[in-house]
Amino acid sequence: MKPLINQVKPHIALYTDPDTGLAWVENGAAGIAHSAHPNIDATGSVAGMKDRGYWGREDRTVASRGFIYNIDLLVVSDKYDELARAHCQCGGRHE
Repeated sequence: MKPLINQVKPHIALYTDPDTGLAWVENGAAGIAHSAHPNIDATGSVAGMKDRGYWGREDRTVASRGFIYNIDLLVVSDKYDELARAHCQCGGRHE
């Protein structure tokens, strides 16, 4: 169960993962989710992301909702990413 934090508008809601503290905004109308941290599918390779230089060698990662998030990188490119950043409690970088 994903705890609802705020119903932003119809089909758009802010959630948080109680185990990791990650926050994300789901846009059900567009079928996408927004987070302040870059992520890969859980079947992806964290070592590969680090080997290719996309993620730093010392960057920390957490798994949530079928994705692996790099909590030491912050990527905010729209208002829903910013909303997720403002509510994220993962212990990673938020500034």
